[in-house]
Amino acid sequence: MEKTDNVNSTTKQEFAKLEVLLIETASHVTICLKKLKDNLGKYDRRHGLYFHGTSKHFMRNDIQVAKELATDLRYAAKRICRNKQPTRSEINAARMSMNATADAMNDLIQSGRIYDQNSNNGVSGGVTSIINNILGTNVNNQKENEEAFPQNGDDKFTTKRRFFGHKHTGGGIPKSSDTVGAVVLATLHETFGGFSALKQQIADTENAMSPSFAARAKEAVKDIANNFVDDFNPSPNAMPQSL
Repeated sequence: MEKTDNVNSTTKQEFAKLEVLLIETASHVTICLKKLKDNLGKYDRRHGLYFHGTSKHFMRNDIQVAKELATDLRYAAKRICRNKQPTRSEINAARMSMNATADAMNDLIQSGRIYDQNSNNGVSGGVTSIINNILGTNVNNQKENEEAFPQNGDDKFTTKRRFFGHKHTGGGIPKSSDTVGAVVLATLHETFGGFSALKQQIADTENAMSPSFAARAKEAVKDIANNFVDDFNPSPNAMPQSL
């Protein structure tokens, strides 16, 4: 009974840590998205972009998806809290929510790139893009973008999950720091620490439930019990001779 209690205690501790990290990660994502909306608004005003030609309007759906997935992280935490005996089902729910949120955050990066490409091609509205079209500066911008989008596999942003994982999307971001893609990346780097801590805790919780972990825990308890018995039952050879 004591062995089982020790194993269950360790597992519960790992689930408790997982619950906390799920809530913290969800909060960090929400804060990051709020800051991103503010930064996109500043970008739009700086470039004279209004109405439906704004980057904020263009990315509103992607931001909303990421926000909803952050809610799923909290829901995964609630599942752990409500279940007195959490199982692998709760771990799987946490992992799925984390991966989906990571993809959504990376979609923000990709959307920023797409907006920049559309803007350089004169698709988006706004005073800046109109002036660029009149002056013919889009030709130069397109050339700069071609140079700024390396095609080799060493590019830091050639994959969708390169920032939060490993899912492919292709392409890089323009080198200019005054682009929507750059605004998105800067905001993520400054306000969000990623998913590494949550990913590690999911693995630790899963390991705590594995049969091998339970077996090791039982063996450790058994060794302690044996040593305890040996201390109070010395061998006959070690017994003092009676007078």
